Amino acid sequence: MEKIEHDPRIRATHIAVYMALYQQWVLGNKPVFIGIKSKQLMPQAKVSSSATWRNAIRALDEYGYIRYQPNFNRMSCSKVMILDFSSAPSLRNI
Repeated sequence: MEKIEHDPRIRATHIAVYMALYQQWVLGNKPVFIGIKSKQLMPQAKVSSSATWRNAIRALDEYGYIRYQPNFNRMSCSKVMILDFSSAPSLRNI
């Protein structure tokens, strides 16, 4: 959350999507990759538009918060890796 606090690109939708992904990651015992289906996580993130979901998850990938591997087959899951910032240097000096 400290990194998000200092990143002017991050908006409420990004935080909501990230937190939904993070919850899935924690519930799955923090695997390297989590399998996700947007339709299942969108209600958790309070996102009702598929376009908004896609824009937010792609931005999180681009900004370096997650690694996203989309799967365009509706019957399969996309993959997300939650990146670990616990060992990163403090951002207080930014």
